[in-house]
Amino acid sequence: MSKSSRRRARSKVRKQASRRIGAPLRAAALPVPRAAPSPAKRDEGRMRVERMPARLVPSARSEPGFADAVHAIVWRTGLLNVAAIARRELAALFVSPVGWVVAGVFTFLVSGFGFIGTVLAGQQATMDGVFGVITGFMTLILGPVLTMRLLAEERSHGTLELLLTSPVRDWELVLGKWLGAFVFYVLLIATTLVYVVLLAIYVPDKTSITLAGISIQVGSLDFGLVAATYLGMLLVGAAAIAIGVLASSVTKNQVIAYVLSLVALLAIWYTAFLLGFFTRPPLSLFFDYVAGYYRYQAFSLGRVTLRDSVYFLCLAVGALFLATRVLGSRRWR
Repeated sequence: MSKSSRRRARSKVRKQASRRIGAPLRAAALPVPRAAPSPAKRDEGRMRVERMPARLVPSARSEPGFADAVHAIVWRTGLLNVAAIARRELAALFVSPVGWVVAGVFTFLVSGFGFIGTVLAGQQATMDGVFGVITGFMTLILGPVLTMRLLAEERSHGTLELLLTSPVRDWELVLGKWLGAFVFYVLLIATTLVYVVLLAIYVPDKTSITLAGISIQVGSLDFGLVAATYLGMLLVGAAAIAIGVLASSVTKNQVIAYVLSLVALLAIWYTAFLLGFFTRPPLSLFFDYVAGYYRYQAFSLGRVTLRDSVYFLCLAVGALFLATRVLGSRRWR
């Protein structure tokens, strides 16, 4: 046997020996196969991932979007808390007997005395009677009924302390209470637009208006005068409700809150007006300036001035500011 044949035979033997010895070693070194997870375990793991906070779950959108930034800005301003409190107060007025009694009395007086009574008396069918009932009775008499329970009820039930210790700030609570009552007042005022439509249709003197090439016959109402009067009623209502919130913040008795609000409104509306007749200048000029009657009379005549508008806005803002200070003083007691 030649050397080359012997060399090939030895290499063949070594390969066979290594194959017989290495196979068990490699088999022992292989990883043990794991059983596939059951469907229950897969669902449990998926639920665990879903329950993870959003900041721990990787996502393609790691940066806050524009909507998130706007929501954060609105939340920091406190408007979300104000809207939540206002929505709660508005819902409470709709489900409580007080709200329905005020709405019923308002509708009866406006319809019976303000509109129908004026027409049956043979007078000209105008909105003067409706506006007179709203400003003379609704705002000054029924307005305190809407506001007497806003903060006095919270104090009598012991829930005011819980609100003051919550993350809601004082001005958010006061503004939310005021906004809820004011929206209810605006909804009541909006129901009187029905009479504007009736007068626009059935007033004898007609005026032709062309809209989109179509000629429409409407009553000859002074719509500018009507709009100015509605604006005046909204400003008067905003100031009256703010004064009612202030009266409700100083006592836990709703009757006392009603009396305080009524006295304050009558003093601003009529007392200063009457004192202007019995005093001399410059004191009479001062009473004429602070009398709410003169301020609203400008709106009822169709004159919308910045001075009269600022007057009612200052009353509303000042009353809400004082109510906020009253609530803030309770934190130090």
